[in-house]
Amino acid sequence: MDDRKLISGIKKKKESYLIEFIDIYGPVLKASIIKTIGNRKELVNEILNDSLLAIWDNIDSFDENRSSFKNWCAGVAKYKAIDAIRKENRHKSINLEDIEEAIGTYKDYSFDDSEEILGLLNDDDKEIFRKLYIEGYSYDDIAKIKEIPKDRLYNRVSRSKKKLKVELGGRHD
Repeated sequence: MDDRKLISGIKKKKESYLIEFIDIYGPVLKASIIKTIGNRKELVNEILNDSLLAIWDNIDSFDENRSSFKNWCAGVAKYKAIDAIRKENRHKSINLEDIEEAIGTYKDYSFDDSEEILGLLNDDDKEIFRKLYIEGYSYDDIAKIKEIPKDRLYNRVSRSKKKLKVELGGRHD
């Protein structure tokens, strides 16, 4: 089956074309995912399913003037794999050493000292730090919760880190 017919069938949401697509392009998607994240079978299968759904739902965004269908599909799979790795990294627990490194401290503090450390910040910045470094929220999530642009959030966190660094005995860069 040629790509144009396959694309047309997927646009019409005909499952028989999806099955044909999986037979033809499944190995291409899987190779793109494995190249991006390595051969982690369970995660590869999850990303493969996400990629298939993304292609099925977003087939109208394919532009044959920009790339071949095969390359477009491989790109969708690659970016789904990158998103999965980002999500996985975001949900890893963060220990106190990571927090100390992030705020640039030069002293030893225990986890119990974190409230004292955060007490050096105003309530809003304290909440941001708690969500970011203790609860594991992403910048995207916090920006939505606080209803502020992400670049402004980055600036606030950066200024707060500098303040903590100075307050905790470091030097201002």
